[in-house]
Amino acid sequence: MTQKELSRLFPSAFYKDGMLLLVPPDSFRKLEGNVIEKSRLHILVCEGSMNMELNGKSCEMKGPSLLDVLDTVSVLISRTSSDLKAWCLFITFEFASESLKNLRPGPLNHLLERLYLPVWNLSKEESRILEGQLLLLRNTLCNPKHYYQRELSQTYFRSFSLELGNIMFTHDENGDDAVPYISKRDFIILNFMKLVSKHFMEEHNIDFYAEALCISTKHLTRIVKSMIGKTPHAVICDELINQAMIMLEDDNILVSQIAEELHFSDQAAFCKFFKKHKKIPPMAYRRKKR
Repeated sequence: MTQKELSRLFPSAFYKDGMLLLVPPDSFRKLEGNVIEKSRLHILVCEGSMNMELNGKSCEMKGPSLLDVLDTVSVLISRTSSDLKAWCLFITFEFASESLKNLRPGPLNHLLERLYLPVWNLSKEESRILEGQLLLLRNTLCNPKHYYQRELSQTYFRSFSLELGNIMFTHDENGDDAVPYISKRDFIILNFMKLVSKHFMEEHNIDFYAEALCISTKHLTRIVKSMIGKTPHAVICDELINQAMIMLEDDNILVSQIAEELHFSDQAAFCKFFKKHKKIPPMAYRRKKR
C-alpha cells in the first residue's frame, strides 16, 4: 500500500493530502500486516520491539531506534510487542522539498547508506527529542482550522529533520552505529549510490560508474535492478530531476544555467529531459511552484 492508500485507514486529523501522514503510537498497529510500498517514511520506536521485512529481508527494531527508508524499499511489519510505543511518519517528496528547500540535513550520503542498513540505535534522550517534534506536528494536524496549518507542518517537519540530522552527525563522528560487515552486493550498491550523489550533475553515463567500481556495465545494472528495483540510469535521472526541481524553485536561476550546471548539451535537451520525467516543462513547473 502507498502513503495515499494507507491514509484511508486513519482519521483525517492524521494526514494532509499530498503532504504527509503521521501515525501516532495508539494507532500504529493498524500498519501491521500491510506491505508498504513507494513511500518515504520514518519509524521511531520509543519502547518495545517489532519485526519487519525490508525488501523481503528480515529485520528487528528495539526501542529506542529509528528506521529511515527510501521509497524504493518495501516494508512489512509482521509482529509488534505488547509494550510497543512507535510513531510512523510518511512524507511526499514535494512536501519535503518545500519544507527543507535547499537544506540537506545530516551527512550527505546518509539516506543512501541506509538503503540496506536503515535502523539507527538511539539514546533515550535522542528518542525523546525526536518524539517531541512529532508531538508538535501531530497537534498541528489535529487543528485543521488553524490559519497557518500548512506552514506550521512544514516548520515542525523541518525541525524534526534538523534534530535527526544533528543526531546523524553525532553518530557519524563517534562511529557508534558502524556496521562491521555487509555483503559484496551491498558494498557495490552503497558505493554506487555514493558515487551518484557526488557525480550525478556532471556524469550521466553508466559507464563512468561501472568503471569506477571496476565492474561491467551489465553487472552493475543487474545488481542495482535486483536490489532496488531501478536501473542505474533511473537512479541518476532521479537525482538530476530532484536537483532540477530544487533549482527551479529559485527564480534567480535561469533555465539555461540549470541546463549548464547539470551538464546537458543545451537548454533544449534539459527541457526535453525534464518534461519526459515530470510531464511538464521546466518553466511551467516553476510557475506552478510560484
